[in-house]
Amino acid sequence: MKTIAPAGPALRPGTTAVLLALLGALAACSKDLGPFDGARAKDLTGRIVAIGPRQPGTANLRKVAELLAAELKAVSPELELQRQSFVDPALGNGIEYQNLWVEIPGKQRTAGGPIIALAAHYDSKITHPGEQDFTFVGALDAAASCATLVELARHLTGERRLDHDVWLIFFDGEESIDWDWNDEKALIGSRHFARTMNADKQRFPNGLAARLKAFVLLDLLGDHEFKIDRDTESNSALLEIFAKAAERLGVREQLYHFESPMKDDHIPFKQQGVRVIDLIDFRFRPPAEHDPKVRDYEFGKRYFPFWHTKDDDMARVSADSLGIVGNLVLEALPVIEKELVK
Repeated sequence: MKTIAPAGPALRPGTTAVLLALLGALAACSKDLGPFDGARAKDLTGRIVAIGPRQPGTANLRKVAELLAAELKAVSPELELQRQSFVDPALGNGIEYQNLWVEIPGKQRTAGGPIIALAAHYDSKITHPGEQDFTFVGALDAAASCATLVELARHLTGERRLDHDVWLIFFDGEESIDWDWNDEKALIGSRHFARTMNADKQRFPNGLAARLKAFVLLDLLGDHEFKIDRDTESNSALLEIFAKAAERLGVREQLYHFESPMKDDHIPFKQQGVRVIDLIDFRFRPPAEHDPKVRDYEFGKRYFPFWHTKDDDMARVSADSLGIVGNLVLEALPVIEKELVK
């Protein structure tokens, strides 16, 4: 799915006790943060997971696409799911990938106007014979993020509608085809989407970055002991906007205690000059990081290592944590629009 370069800085000095005390308390009060319904997002996560593994090119992944289309249409008739189907000849596997997106018009919509994108991947990790031969349903990686996008649509088509357009994007082919990360065999959908949209002179006559003012990626979010790491590939202005939004909501202690440069679906958009942020909970989630020799182990052992294991199932998903994610995004979006949409 993604890799992590050398482990980032340790937990900030003097904050361990505060964070440990707040982790449980903040989840308990997440229902008071705003209108986003984490329970409804969890319910949709469960329905995605119930379909089973959803690897690229499979009938299960197409079922997930139809479920997302139906859920978005139920939110609002204006939400027509668009599909971008393609085969990547460089891979030589003949798999037809399918990116999905829906456009939510802003209150001041003008043709060719600014866009803010919210995104997640909807495929699941491809398992392999041997040690990796198990059923992987990817509840947090990343069914929960997809469900969060759908629930966000409920608010972005209602009282929280922005002045400018919002695109919700669901990428296929995020996970590495090989079990270990392979740059050439991962981020297949996002690379294709960013490249083709940048070349689309009808939608983006001056290039992708001229219209797409911010790209917000959700990944691995929703665990009971929830945090968001500081991705060093993310735009500094967006990192600050989300930090301040978290402070206003009273959940600042759950952001940025760990630092990682992530390879994820935001990178192809960054390469096109778009401001990006990866909202991700990755440190201490890979089982390999749970080793006494790893720095921060005494703190890190608190976090369950679900990443790319059979344990990434509905037992890991917290409605309260999803409530924090959804309300944080709703809190940040108007500021993104005010500060970054010119």
